Amino acid sequence: MIIDGCDFPEEGILYDVENQMWVRFDDDGSITAGLTDIGQHIAGDLLYVKPKKVGSDIPRGKRAAIIESGKYVGPINAPLSGRIIEINQAVVDDARLVNSDPYGEGWVFRLKPEKLEKERSMLLAGRAAMEAIKEKMSRESWDCLSGHHD
Repeated sequence: MIIDGCDFPEEGILYDVENQMWVRFDDDGSITAGLTDIGQHIAGDLLYVKPKKVGSDIPRGKRAAIIESGKYVGPINAPLSGRIIEINQAVVDDARLVNSDPYGEGWVFRLKPEKLEKERSMLLAGRAAMEAIKEKMSRESWDCLSGHHD
């Protein structure tokens, strides 16, 4: 679904709307996560992405990586509690992959969830996700229609 110029795939993706993160459940029970289209758009053209090390235990909502652009330095927060099992070296080498392909080659890390039963309901999918995203974008006056540079 396209919302104000931002792409939000509905098939196979769940959203942590407050943290502008997406989650895909992998066959081995782990998750792959990255910034949503609006998340990368707000940050601007990324200069670097620095995920925490493989083996790091991250509580939900706490910093799993740091991103930096010309106008922003801040955290990427974990959408679920768990242990980082893989980082995307391609994104570490070229952070712009997050800008150009946020749901594909621009994924940031893989995590083995540790409190899935308790936390899964905090992730939204389908219509519920789209409504929550629309509401947050409207409340924050965000869109993807303007260029990356303010």
